[in-house]
Amino acid sequence: MQLNRKCVSEPELPEPPCRLQHGGRTLFFLPQLALAVLTILLVALPSIIPIANAAEAAPVPTVDALAAIQGRTSSDARILARRVHLGETDELLMNEQRLGELAVEIDQVLMRIRSRYPEMTDVAARSRFRPATLLLTVEGGLLDAIAQRWNGTGGMPLTGFGKFDELNSRLGLHAWKSMPLFASVIMHFSEHANLLAARQAYLAVDGVVSAEFDAYLGDGPDIAATNASGRWFVMMRKAWGDCPSGCLHSETSFFAVSHAHVELVDRARAEGMVEFQRAVPLGEWPMWTE
Repeated sequence: MQLNRKCVSEPELPEPPCRLQHGGRTLFFLPQLALAVLTILLVALPSIIPIANAAEAAPVPTVDALAAIQGRTSSDARILARRVHLGETDELLMNEQRLGELAVEIDQVLMRIRSRYPEMTDVAARSRFRPATLLLTVEGGLLDAIAQRWNGTGGMPLTGFGKFDELNSRLGLHAWKSMPLFASVIMHFSEHANLLAARQAYLAVDGVVSAEFDAYLGDGPDIAATNASGRWFVMMRKAWGDCPSGCLHSETSFFAVSHAHVELVDRARAEGMVEFQRAVPLGEWPMWTE
């Protein structure tokens, strides 16, 4: 048996197919290029699917990326972001991604206000207390254990009080100063420690008498902010005149901000709005309205 191989050109096709004549039958063959393409697709298909799925998943921001976001925001925005986030969570550690998102959003809000009202440019947010620091007063066996084991050298020693040691570890305690004569210890935690939640957690430990923030003395200009129903409610307080002793004069402006719209809210109306009252701890409200 002998096969006669002939190739004929067919104008309607981009490339002439090859055919074999055998008796009365004609057998057509795909061009070699088409066969090569099909082979590649069949081999590559299993690896293409996972890549497509991976592209659909939202990337998780890295610590470096979040740090970069924070670095591009103002000090005012970062201070206010921590305050707002402290009111959102009772977790022992704040969420770094949430802090970054809040800082970016608050920065935009402050820029809109200051662009519309340039006289607000010099009003800055003021830290109320030293970040990531608690002042504990202790007694009994816990005081004895701290006095004996926390001598300021080496790594963090265990006291033998389980709940106390566990809290120290979870909050990232990395430095301390023990003052047995005053039955107290200064605790320095991770920068993401939620001091409001940490304070309550330590107060529940046997042997802890008190847990206080390391508050800054004096007074000064400040900003307070909160968000509700898609809007930001911002108070900007100018203060002057012997502020280390409490400031002799102050004046607060109230703003409601949504998208590109900035509304200066009348003082009398603002004082009756719960949104502005939520922006500061209850005991501080008179200071903003006096």
